[in-house]
Amino acid sequence: MRLKKPILTALFIFLCLFARAQQEKGQNELLQLPLSLLAANPEHPIGIFALDLPFYFPGTSTNGSQLAVSYTLANIWHPQAWFYYPQNLTAAQKSLNKDLYMTWRPTYFQTIGAQTQVKTFQSDGVLQHFRFSWIRNWKQTSSLILTMNAHLLSGGSSPLHYPVSDSFIEDFHSTFAIDDNYGRRQYPFNRASILFADENGNQYRKDKGDWFTSVFDAHYYRELFRQSSALWSAQLTAGVHLSVPFNSLHRYLIPGVSLGLRYDRLMTARSSATFAMDGALTNPTFLKTGKSVEAIDNSFRSAFKFYLGLNRTVGKQSLLQLGLLSNIQGALLKGGTNKWGQLGYDEIGVEYLQKGDQWEGEEVNQEFWLARITPAALYYFSYKAFFVVGWKHRARQFNFYLGEDFFYINNAPDFQLGFEYLIPLGKVQ
Repeated sequence: MRLKKPILTALFIFLCLFARAQQEKGQNELLQLPLSLLAANPEHPIGIFALDLPFYFPGTSTNGSQLAVSYTLANIWHPQAWFYYPQNLTAAQKSLNKDLYMTWRPTYFQTIGAQTQVKTFQSDGVLQHFRFSWIRNWKQTSSLILTMNAHLLSGGSSPLHYPVSDSFIEDFHSTFAIDDNYGRRQYPFNRASILFADENGNQYRKDKGDWFTSVFDAHYYRELFRQSSALWSAQLTAGVHLSVPFNSLHRYLIPGVSLGLRYDRLMTARSSATFAMDGALTNPTFLKTGKSVEAIDNSFRSAFKFYLGLNRTVGKQSLLQLGLLSNIQGALLKGGTNKWGQLGYDEIGVEYLQKGDQWEGEEVNQEFWLARITPAALYYFSYKAFFVVGWKHRARQFNFYLGEDFFYINNAPDFQLGFEYLIPLGKVQ
């Protein structure tokens, strides 16, 4: 009987230490989760041909290969507009032109006999984006992501497209904002087209039902720093990126670099909070590989993402993630001043569809309200907020995205939905 007490005491201590070790292990997993948001980028009808970066931070337990398949759909309503570039203005003419409203400038150019170069842009319909990604992680320090991007342009009449259709969006605007605040109801719903024509007569066009590819992109991430305790974890990563054109709009190799910072904090034994951010700089005109349309001319384009999320274990091997991701993208074309309200341009004159004009065979009965969204989608930065829901079970991950722009930023694009599924290839260690 004398031996029983020491044995029971030792057994009790062992069980306590084992339980504490299991709790710390669970906490460590909460602090070191992979953050894989590959499809949280705006589905801009021209921006898809630039280099979009995933929002990615590998977890410490991530090792091996994964396949990620994502499907995104977005409404890309931009009524046709023309952008006039004046040539050889005198200093006095430049000074006067600077003070003119952007839609008065084309008439001014004509009055003074100034030569102009003109770009044309329009888009309509539901743009669907299919991403196929292979992810390889090596021993918690580096990761490689290879992605092929394909697209389908649709009108929006399918029940699958209803949440981003013209009908749903205008019903939403009428209920929660201003009735027909874009003037969209004056034009037939469920039409689809993308058109960009440059000043040299080159043109890129896609119509309803067209399949096409944009770019193949590669992303390499390297962990530079990680520090953690029982309650928090901090991580610093760097990335190099490259996109290869598989299109006839923008045939350029586009390199880029990025830097990301992530901080996780335990909230309870079963939940944690994550704050992460990254910044990137890409060169959209780095190396031309063939004849293309002059639709993207900014030599350097910046992008910033900010994420705030909550993670909670559900059961033994499942995890629920809720987050808000803010995505800021730089302009595609030079010439905008990034003034609030999207009305300022350096020298460019802008012309919109007017009453009596024809757009895709339909007569326009008035100027579209908020028509400035069309030039702003090209010459201004964009800001889109994504609500993210993630469900992780063992080594599999499902993400859902709901994105929306802001009224005074631009419409590039409007409502956006996304779904993403990541599965391991072989045994994930």
